[in-house]
Amino acid sequence: MTVAYVSRVDKECYVDLIDEFTNVENFSHIDEFINFYAASHNKDIVLLYRVDSIEEIQLLDNINFRDNLFIVVVGEASVEASLLAGKIGVDKYIDSATPDVETVKDAIKASQTVIKERRGVSNISVFTGISGGVGTTTITMNLAKNMALNNLDKNVLFLDFAHTKAISNLFFDVIRPNKTIADIPTLQQLSMEDLLSNGLEKVNNNLYFISGIQKHTDKDVLTKADNIQAYLSFITYIKDKFDYIFIDVGVFEDSDLEIDIQELADNIFVITEFSIPSMAILKTYINIIDKSGWFNKTHIIANRADSFGSVTQDEATKILSKGLKHNFKIDFSLPNDAMHLRECWNEAQLVCDVYPSSPFIKKIEELENHFFHIVEDETVALKHQLHKKETLFSKVKQWL
Repeated sequence: MTVAYVSRVDKECYVDLIDEFTNVENFSHIDEFINFYAASHNKDIVLLYRVDSIEEIQLLDNINFRDNLFIVVVGEASVEASLLAGKIGVDKYIDSATPDVETVKDAIKASQTVIKERRGVSNISVFTGISGGVGTTTITMNLAKNMALNNLDKNVLFLDFAHTKAISNLFFDVIRPNKTIADIPTLQQLSMEDLLSNGLEKVNNNLYFISGIQKHTDKDVLTKADNIQAYLSFITYIKDKFDYIFIDVGVFEDSDLEIDIQELADNIFVITEFSIPSMAILKTYINIIDKSGWFNKTHIIANRADSFGSVTQDEATKILSKGLKHNFKIDFSLPNDAMHLRECWNEAQLVCDVYPSSPFIKKIEELENHFFHIVEDETVALKHQLHKKETLFSKVKQWL
């Protein structure tokens, strides 16, 4: 999120905003902001506009509003000015007679919820881990497959944006993909037909995926500045085709593409473990989240939460809360289901396919209901149970 502060006066408020948020731009006139906004297609923008007259509010009419813009106007206590601002499309009007920096900050933080609603019903969720091996890819793949099974009327897409050689394609039964996420920037135009020929794979009737990079040198494609806009345009296009998009970005890296993808996301799931080293790394990461304005859409998931030697959830919460502006907490915990997970990982199989009633998958389904408000109708539930029975019978045949 970028906060754009437009004012000829009151620079003290600008300084306060810099202390609170990572990206704050300062402009002396609304025309300067309009030029900036025209080049900012993919970032969430909060315009904080300090005005002294009705005429200055009228200048907002020159902006071509998109769903990534939230406008706060600070002006005189005038019914006429407030009504004009509302007519033009201002989200919040604040009386300048009693300026309150906290009120402004609260409005900025609330902007994320409003922008999310404007983007429509599709959901983009980013999954990132504090380090390799914490289970980010395992959780994301199984959640995507399980979501598709539980919601046969919804289209689900899994995208592998990790900067290391992908293994997710193996779990979706594509051994050597001809095209990967690295080929997306080469597309001349975006269409489903072209995507299906350039990396988009169909797993079943409502689940699709695009494999991650297959050689380490392709990491350069993901980090190349010229490709960032191509990837963001791709995500913007694809979100209108799928109901749920799960993006695995692997281990958190402070790269422009990863930051921009998280900016577009409706949810950011940070995967960690309950250990002192993990808590230290996590705290560094969420400090970035704290100043990026992503607090309201960030969820911390503890994997293998009941492992031997782990800190407790209360201890983890205390560690995370100390020294940060927001009180972060562990939002959800997954169990250490090593017996099922180890077998499935070694065989490149999804746990939801092989052990649909395992403790891990039961918790994955709870995670679905908790964060995505999934409500199964009787038909979907019946089909899901049938799938579980067929999978169990298949497993028994293998044993026999």
